[in-house]
Amino acid sequence: MARPAPTLHPEAPPNRSTKAPGRPDRPSDHGDQRQIRQLQARIARLETAAAKHRQIQEALHEMQQRYASLVENIPDVVYSLDEEGHILTINQAVRHFGYDPAELVGRPMVDLIHPLDRHRVVQSYCEVVAKGKDYCRTQKFRILTPCGETRWLEANCAIRFTSGGRFILQEGVCRDITDNAVVEQHLLQTRDILEQKVRRRTSELLQTNAELHREIEERRAMEKILRDRERDLQVEKANLEETNTALRVLLKRREADKAALQEQVMYNVKKLVLPYLHKVRKEIRDERQKTCLSIAEANLGDLTCSFSRRLSLSYYGLTVSELKVADFIRKGKKTQEIANLLGLSPRTVEAFRQSIRKKLMLQNKKVNLRTFLMSIK
Repeated sequence: MARPAPTLHPEAPPNRSTKAPGRPDRPSDHGDQRQIRQLQARIARLETAAAKHRQIQEALHEMQQRYASLVENIPDVVYSLDEEGHILTINQAVRHFGYDPAELVGRPMVDLIHPLDRHRVVQSYCEVVAKGKDYCRTQKFRILTPCGETRWLEANCAIRFTSGGRFILQEGVCRDITDNAVVEQHLLQTRDILEQKVRRRTSELLQTNAELHREIEERRAMEKILRDRERDLQVEKANLEETNTALRVLLKRREADKAALQEQVMYNVKKLVLPYLHKVRKEIRDERQKTCLSIAEANLGDLTCSFSRRLSLSYYGLTVSELKVADFIRKGKKTQEIANLLGLSPRTVEAFRQSIRKKLMLQNKKVNLRTFLMSIK
């Protein structure tokens, strides 16, 4: 702060009020003294006002120096533009981008802006100027450095107008946000990639869901068909069981009828045919006729042999003793063993064997008795 100026003390005019010795005061002397006192008071007030003015000027100059020092030392670009967009002032921070501040003064600010962003920035500026009202805004745009490098800036600017709408000044602060812009651009690209993946995955999931839904519907339809088919099969099964039951009944009846027929054939051959053949054999004397009769008996025996295997021993009219002997023969017992077991003589057992062969119509046939008995019920 400057020291206050010393108070001026003008030389005092000759004291006209000094009384001459022995002479009385005049009226004009009193008026002069009053004017002198008024002038002295006015001079004192002017000196005080001048001192305050000097103090204000010095304080303002100091503030301007501080502001200029602050503006020149901050890392952000501080600028001001006229109505045409020409640079009025710009600080040293612009050297960070390779520009000389002195060379930029007077140039259009738009020359520094990237060609792809110029139209947008200029259009926004013109819209604000056309309104004629104070306006503050924040914009992001690119600039080109002298070496052709692209840098991103974030500008906070204010446009001032008079009350009548006349343009005064545009001021702004620009900050280098290239690193942030690169990160933001990378994040945006990553977001776009992720969104594409999400959309693709969503599409795949929707397609998969549609396929699953279609498969579920097809499976439901197939299950319905299978249930209907199972129901039809149950009905068919019931019908088949009834048919099988009926067939089993018919088969049993057929077997019974067949057995009855076989028994009837065997009975007729045994009772109605063979006896007469035996009588004929006794009466004929011609050997040729006997041979033919033997052949007929053998063929008739072969015919009835297949029937006889399905008949029980009780059908052949075996006695109780013959049934016992037949059972031992079936079990593989020899004649002597059977005789010992039944308390009979071997000749009696042999007679039973011949009787059994006769009743089974196995005489004069090369058929093992035990094998035949094992084939009979």
